[in-house]
Amino acid sequence: MAAQIPTVLTIAGSDSSGGAGIEADLKVITAHGCYGMTTITALTAQNTTGVRAIHCVPEEHVRKSLDAVFEDMPVDVVKTGMLGSAGTINIIAEAIEKYGVEKIVVDPVMVSTSGTELLPDDAIASLTKRLLPKTYLLTPNVPEALCLIQQPQREITSISDMLSVAEQLAAMGPRYVLLKGGHVPFKKDGTRVAGDRKGELMVDILYQSATKSYEVSKKPFIDSKHTHGTGCSIASAIASNLAKGYQPLEAFIDAGKYISWAIETAPGFGKGNGPLNHMHSNYMVPFAPGHFLDYLKGHPKVRKFWAEYTQHEFVKKIGDGTLRQEQFAYYLRQDYLFLIQFARSHALAGYKARSMEDTLASAKTIAHIYEESRMHLIYCESFGISQAEVETTEEDIACTAYTRYVLDIGNSHDELALHVAMAPCLFGYHEIGAWLLAHPDTKHEGNPYYQWITTYGAGENYLKAVKEGRELLEAKARRAGPDRLEELVDIFAHATKMERGFWQMGLEGKERNIHTASN
Repeated sequence: MAAQIPTVLTIAGSDSSGGAGIEADLKVITAHGCYGMTTITALTAQNTTGVRAIHCVPEEHVRKSLDAVFEDMPVDVVKTGMLGSAGTINIIAEAIEKYGVEKIVVDPVMVSTSGTELLPDDAIASLTKRLLPKTYLLTPNVPEALCLIQQPQREITSISDMLSVAEQLAAMGPRYVLLKGGHVPFKKDGTRVAGDRKGELMVDILYQSATKSYEVSKKPFIDSKHTHGTGCSIASAIASNLAKGYQPLEAFIDAGKYISWAIETAPGFGKGNGPLNHMHSNYMVPFAPGHFLDYLKGHPKVRKFWAEYTQHEFVKKIGDGTLRQEQFAYYLRQDYLFLIQFARSHALAGYKARSMEDTLASAKTIAHIYEESRMHLIYCESFGISQAEVETTEEDIACTAYTRYVLDIGNSHDELALHVAMAPCLFGYHEIGAWLLAHPDTKHEGNPYYQWITTYGAGENYLKAVKEGRELLEAKARRAGPDRLEELVDIFAHATKMERGFWQMGLEGKERNIHTASN
């Protein structure tokens, strides 16, 4: 069973430009590895220069949306933003009570970044009476905080003033208050910047109501116009962190870093107050967990060569039994020599491994390779070729090129690159065996190569080796990150071409006359 993904329900308005509201919330929630759900309270027509129109969603629809989510989906944390009306706030308060929500993060959105009023006076009264007493963590900026305590004209000139406001907000019911100081830049000495001078510090205060304790956060002030949706985004980041089990202080600290970086790396969209870069720390790989190998095989650089390798003429002739014995014998002798080098490659992977488990996995693979080599010797013996003859076979250039390429990758790269270089062999042979077993042209009775087909397509030991190798490869690929993908694709593609060349070597057999010793 998959691990439970933390969940966050955001109840807020929609921003058509994508920088704030529901759209920003979902980006932030996703960026924090959580599952986001929504109840939309209002539709806005807006961009970075301002809000052009607001359409409040009918209150009964809000109620039905909340019921639909709570009755079916797990909700770890609720986050609210633009609520629009007193009626909507009352419905949300009722839902919080009805469904026993313990953690609700309230971002009291009252005015947009561009200055448009988003919450009427009667709704502010409902927010204060109905929602704040149920709030786990309140996240107002200074202008919003002053409106909530009914002192909109009050001047904040010091950190002590901010602390006083946080205390007054805490008395209104929320368990924690995060008073954000982005609207009141300070100098380094803790006094308010006067006039249009640039700020040096941004001060936030996290206040705990029960203990009357507080934490003051001071960060360099970021002078940027790209701050559209910062309130929505930090509240969603905190909600996501709470859903992941963070304590309020660590949830706030982590969210603060996230927002600072989001402002610093803002994309610069729009003519006005632009949006943040919500996905700044998400370097996504283009495959789901457990599907790195599928990504490699299906990559445009690989797809054609993979098909030519796994459905080579040599392979088809093994399937229908028409491959000449001397061709198969030549391949077996070279593949035995290949397996010796392949075992050395896995030994090198074990040496490079960072854990005892990975070293053990390499050792197990070497044991599988040993058993595979025994099959080769048994086949050769049936053809009248002794083990001594096999072991003294001159190595074909195709065998030399392939095995030394893999060993070179192992010596010059890390463990993951080495496993990728070895992957076409391990996984390709199983794919070939399974493909031949299912192919209508495969000869099952009287086929001298049928044991080879069943060994790789359905043999218990080989299937076990494939399973263990796949688990190891997939685990390491997920930790590698996207920057290495092109490099790994190139390694896999080259090794796949080498496998294709190995089949061609077998098809041409002794007639190739391009051995290492004579050339």
